[in-house]
Amino acid sequence: MLSTPRLALVLAAVSLGCSPTTSGSTTPPPDNTAGGGTGPTIGGPPPPDGGTTPGDAQSGGTAGGTTDPASGQNGAGTGVAAGSPNDTRFLAPEISHSKGVAGGVVVLFPRIIPSAIAAENQAYGQQIQQKMKQLVEKALPGRPVDVRPSPERVCPKAGCDAMSIGVLFTRQNNSCVAVALVNAPGVSTTKLVPWGGEVTLKADPIQFRDPPENFVTIKDYANCDQLVTEMGKADSFVEAALRAAAGPATGSPSAAAPAAPAAGAVTAKPSGK
Repeated sequence: MLSTPRLALVLAAVSLGCSPTTSGSTTPPPDNTAGGGTGPTIGGPPPPDGGTTPGDAQSGGTAGGTTDPASGQNGAGTGVAAGSPNDTRFLAPEISHSKGVAGGVVVLFPRIIPSAIAAENQAYGQQIQQKMKQLVEKALPGRPVDVRPSPERVCPKAGCDAMSIGVLFTRQNNSCVAVALVNAPGVSTTKLVPWGGEVTLKADPIQFRDPPENFVTIKDYANCDQLVTEMGKADSFVEAALRAAAGPATGSPSAAAPAAPAAGAVTAKPSGK
């Protein structure tokens, strides 16, 4: 039998639409562990369908960022259908706001993984991007080069008009890894070329705009203070990938592209090292 005060409290709760609570019941936290088993990739296991990883802050799969001033304030631009893949008015910050020019090269800002360390590694990103620019000018002399600012690290969904080069970069303390990401113009597969440290590639090439970190397993790191020097040991592999993706310069006779190193056999450490 409830006492009068206790009964009054229960009736008040019912009249207010309150429901009893169950103590001790909590929602378990999400499991954010990646990999599992041996040889996890940088970004966790690749999705079964090879698609992009949901919630990847650097995948470039979501629109709705800043507005591209070059497109104008009213409309998508001359000859561009609003909402089409070529409508660049609403680009996320990580999407390149330039597609380059046919026959040229877009040098993207490095893709720093995980995104939580991106801000603190901007200096490394700038050093690596400068290295990319120098190698492009060496491998493809005379081609127009468009160097994109941070954080523009991926071409739009319709691809760039120029070929593009980026870098997957990760760091632990003073240990770094860099993998070149090379794309021909348009929507094309991405060639992965280990460039600093030693890695194993689970797939190469990969689909356009797939997160490359899902296909890279680190075997050994390079000293961050010597990263650019270490990258120089694999320059020839990256140069070959650049020439193959770029094709012949406009107006020049066609030439056979240099043979790229076989997938799985390419590491950032030359043979015998």
